[in-house]
Amino acid sequence: GELRSILDNAKSRKAARKGLPRGTADKDAPLAGRTLAMIFEKNSTRTRFSFDAAIRQLGGAAIIVNSLETQLGLGEPVEDTARVLSRMVDAVMIRAVNHDDVKRFSYAASVPVINGLTDKSHPCQILADLMTLEEHRGPVAGKTIAWVGDGNNVCASFIHAAPALGFRLNIACPAEYHPDLYDLARAEQRGGRVVMTHDPREAAGAAAAGFTFTAASASHAIFPVARS
Repeated sequence: GELRSILDNAKSRKAARKGLPRGTADKDAPLAGRTLAMIFEKNSTRTRFSFDAAIRQLGGAAIIVNSLETQLGLGEPVEDTARVLSRMVDAVMIRAVNHDDVKRFSYAASVPVINGLTDKSHPCQILADLMTLEEHRGPVAGKTIAWVGDGNNVCASFIHAAPALGFRLNIACPAEYHPDLYDLARAEQRGGRVVMTHDPREAAGAAAAGFTFTAASASHAIFPVARS
């Protein structure tokens, strides 16, 4: 599937870059002559630097605007912005407040649109997490991953990835902060194994790795699961 292909390609490119200066483009420079627009409604140090470094290493260039320079849907419809940018750049990454704005943008755009974060999902984050996990523990297919925390955007993206990559996801969260029920139902329809519990120990007991988050910053962390 597409997620598996992305992870495998990322690993291959990381290995091929061994010894290269960080500012040097990949030898095949697949995005030479291409431009990525990055729209930050929500600012982020890590997202900005990682995407900017990545597009340079792939041979391309970036145009970056932040929350003070643009706001999706204010002044002109999101669809108009999407159509205009599609005539100027080759792809768009959006780190947005509203998930529906990114969906509307992607429907109207004629170039690829990357979800850098929304209130409902955070796919790039979990791809980085899963790549890190695979580098240390091998392929995630058949493994159990634990999520301990509320059913936030990162949790949602783990739910989306579970059936696509073949891992079991154990989620431990308070009942009042459960994940979106539609996401859970869709994962089940696609053959995903997602198990809900309120006990963190139950979720993490048989897991290869666990993920959690800090409420103050809405960020999250990976932690090794203790073995007896």
